[in-house]
Amino acid sequence: MDHNSSLAKSSADAASGDGRRVSNGVRPLEAVIFDADGTILDTRELMYEAVKHTLTSHGYEMPRWEELVDFGGRPANETYAHFAPHHDSQLLSDKHKEFQMEHLDLFSAYEGLDDLVGSLKKFGLKIGICTSRRKNVIDLINHLDIHHHFDGVVHADLINNYKPHPEGLFMICKKLGVEPSRSVMVGDTEADIGAGKAAGCAFTVGITHGIRTRDVLTEAGADYIVDHLNDILPLVTNKF
Repeated sequence: MDHNSSLAKSSADAASGDGRRVSNGVRPLEAVIFDADGTILDTRELMYEAVKHTLTSHGYEMPRWEELVDFGGRPANETYAHFAPHHDSQLLSDKHKEFQMEHLDLFSAYEGLDDLVGSLKKFGLKIGICTSRRKNVIDLINHLDIHHHFDGVVHADLINNYKPHPEGLFMICKKLGVEPSRSVMVGDTEADIGAGKAAGCAFTVGITHGIRTRDVLTEAGADYIVDHLNDILPLVTNKF
């Protein structure tokens, strides 16, 4: 699926009684749910430097970026269980978190986030985050002063099963007061797409500015694939 066909994909719409359009009898969308790292937050440098610091300070070699990418979308303790098998993965995960909190200059929000969320909210949509990052995701969004954008956040410390399991998406939908079938899942990894599919989201959007390629997201079954946050708005508003 190329960029143009991703944006062009749509269904025939029919008018609903409240003036909003529905697609094939499906009720209008009520929420857009975003992954955090690699989707709305550009944390690639922050993640890389945290892993490098944590592994090398405990006597391990730094793996290639391509190897790290395979653990994208998973909690940090799973990464360390693989790359540092002789150490307590939770302890290393804590060290990883400490490093990140001391180097908040190494990440930023992706361009277009403020405009996108503002536009989505004008359509009456609720905005949520469902992430495999631990509760320090709250610190990150507070640091960027973007916490007001989000109506709910579910992080890894709140759930037992991580994406692609749908537990987190079910929880955030409950927090937002919407059905998964009336929500959209946006993410940069196959885990995000898999979770959206498993939860029964209206559709899933893969975004290529994170750690996974268009080919990987296509293979994962993303309904749409975009390159930038500002490409998401027409996909969503087309359903109204």
